[in-house]
Amino acid sequence: MSEELEGGFGHALVVDASVVAKWYLKEESHQRAARILEAGRSGDTRLISPVLALAEFGDVLWQRNRREELTGDEVREVLEAFSAAPITLVGITSLMPPALTIALDTGCTVYDALYVALAEAREARLVTADGKLVRILEDSSFANSVVVL
Repeated sequence: MSEELEGGFGHALVVDASVVAKWYLKEESHQRAARILEAGRSGDTRLISPVLALAEFGDVLWQRNRREELTGDEVREVLEAFSAAPITLVGITSLMPPALTIALDTGCTVYDALYVALAEAREARLVTADGKLVRILEDSSFANSVVVL
């Protein structure tokens, strides 16, 4: 986890699907992601994400099932656990105009830009395990809005 998150998570964090997946799947950075989830459960941090995260997380689970890493029942159990997570899913309609501008200006995908736009709108930090996104944004005006898990 970057130094920015070591001392505490702050008021609100935008989490992307790469972090959400690590809440439930035992993979690299799982423990760091679990601390963020626990901060949300305890009320120390408010977790938010564009509603897009639900579809992206569902796709991660589907891919794991296709690779026979998770059974269909396990996929459903994980999705049910996510539905109880302390995260607010935000509609994307109002985020699309700034997200499109962010994508055009930086070269990141519109999907990723939706997370950045939400972080900007809520004056929050985006936490991601997507190193490519962090690299794309590192020389942009959004660099301070994104933190690598």
